[in-house]
Amino acid sequence: MPVSANILVISSGPAANVFDCLADEGFDLRLSHVDEFKSVVDANPNFDLVIVVAPESGQIDQTDCIDFLNEKKLPILFVGENPQPSKIQSVPVNFCDLEIRRRIQSLIRLEIMKKEYRRRAGTTTLYGFTKSDFSEINEDDSMRNILLVGNQSAVLGDILLQLERKCKVHVCRMADTALEDLRSGSFDAVIMIGSGQGDVHLRLCTDLRTDSRLFNMPVLFVLENESNREAAYVHGASDIVIHPAEMTNLYVRSNLHIHQSEFRFSLQKLFKESKPLPVTDALTSLYSYGFVQAHMEKLITDHQEQGKYLCIASITVNNLSDINEKYGYPAGDQILRQIGTIISFLIRGEDFCGRYKGNQFIIALPSTSKADAHFALKRVYGVTRNTEFAIALVAEAVSAVIDMGLEQLAPDDTFADVVKRGTKLGFTA
Repeated sequence: MPVSANILVISSGPAANVFDCLADEGFDLRLSHVDEFKSVVDANPNFDLVIVVAPESGQIDQTDCIDFLNEKKLPILFVGENPQPSKIQSVPVNFCDLEIRRRIQSLIRLEIMKKEYRRRAGTTTLYGFTKSDFSEINEDDSMRNILLVGNQSAVLGDILLQLERKCKVHVCRMADTALEDLRSGSFDAVIMIGSGQGDVHLRLCTDLRTDSRLFNMPVLFVLENESNREAAYVHGASDIVIHPAEMTNLYVRSNLHIHQSEFRFSLQKLFKESKPLPVTDALTSLYSYGFVQAHMEKLITDHQEQGKYLCIASITVNNLSDINEKYGYPAGDQILRQIGTIISFLIRGEDFCGRYKGNQFIIALPSTSKADAHFALKRVYGVTRNTEFAIALVAEAVSAVIDMGLEQLAPDDTFADVVKRGTKLGFTA
């Protein structure tokens, strides 16, 4: 049975609250007692995340545990007291289910992006790129540019105290002007102080998630009222921090989401830097058919060997021949080009897309179950189906009849098998 991630839970007890919360999330969860976790990690090097359930008393040598896991380059999430809150992610003992799931998803997505970058770089080297051609990925904790929205002086002061010497902070006291500031492209993340009078900050977050230029922006809420946790997540928050109890976690939580944005940008930059090579489809400026075949072979092999979910979606323009006949082949080319732009812009950072055939595109979603892939693709499905395309020298808007297929990789599947099966099943919103 495939999984989305392999997670080790280190605890001196049964850790039932963690297991119950994550039981239906598609994870392979393994419990290790504190006395044996080192041997478990040494025997199983493919863990994607380690959750450490901090005990009330000192049964875990936390410094030794952290040093060992850092040496293995494994991401860590503490449940309970965090010995290094400015460096390691954590949730409180009384976490809400949505909170720990979001934190885990963020940590795992970052790992998926890192693996996909290495994999895609490897495919690119088949076309003549060398390691010296790649831009360096900045994973250090360099100065971040943060927009701080709100006017609660006491909370504002505490935030500035946590971020000083680590970030450049610009304060925007009125939510009404924050969108204009963010559209300048100068900020790595935005932090909202509370929900705002009349929930104005929650509405701003919703606006960001529907803005074509800003929907990937990391958005964190600093909340004084714990009851607003779920509302913030529902409105699109990347993460939340409770004031004052969790303020020491503010920097590391914002940095996690900024790192995700950086890897998303690095994957885009890798594509742009490799364009002089024959990796690009000339019409759509997506990855070419040849690159898609080479990369999907590696992607499928990796996921089958690791027992991970892999979903593949196909997007087909069913009336392309009718468009070509009515408006001419340049019109069909323009529609394919615009659809390619929509797809590349709306997919998640870790996803891979390219042109598969004349009227067909594919999207691969690594380590993603079919249910999660369906949710992730709703925006792509809706926009491609509902867009009326503007064509040069054609007076009226032109509609494209779009079908999307989605299927999950099965054992012994080939790339063509998954695409063919998914095309038959179709996709519904």
